[in-house]
Amino acid sequence: MICPMLNFTSVINYRSKMNIKSIKILALGVLTAIFILLNIFKSHSAEFKVNDSIALNANETLKQETFEILEAKCNSCHRKKNPFMVFSIRNMERRAPKIHEQVFITKRMPKGDQMRLTNNEYSILKKWLTQQNIN
Repeated sequence: MICPMLNFTSVINYRSKMNIKSIKILALGVLTAIFILLNIFKSHSAEFKVNDSIALNANETLKQETFEILEAKCNSCHRKKNPFMVFSIRNMERRAPKIHEQVFITKRMPKGDQMRLTNNEYSILKKWLTQQNIN
């Protein structure tokens, strides 16, 4: 005999309540997982930004140091004798292959004893040229 408390409608209602409860738990779990993943991504994203800015600052520092060498050892003469080859922050990357050729390959530049590059200046130029993919 069928128990009066257990009829077909009550079984369906019980199953519906269980499905809704299961769906709510599943949704809560998914939202929690999304929240955790977003926080992980956000923290790693901040680390990448810090590392990128450090690398950018190092690159800019090297570029500035290189420009100071070009200004002191090259532009002082170029302004008088070859004004079309005066180096600037804007054009130095475009002229990097020529700098490499003149300083490291043919060793024609810089001219004169007072314009001679120190070992440190050579290494800074070489490092910057390597950064420019010029070897």
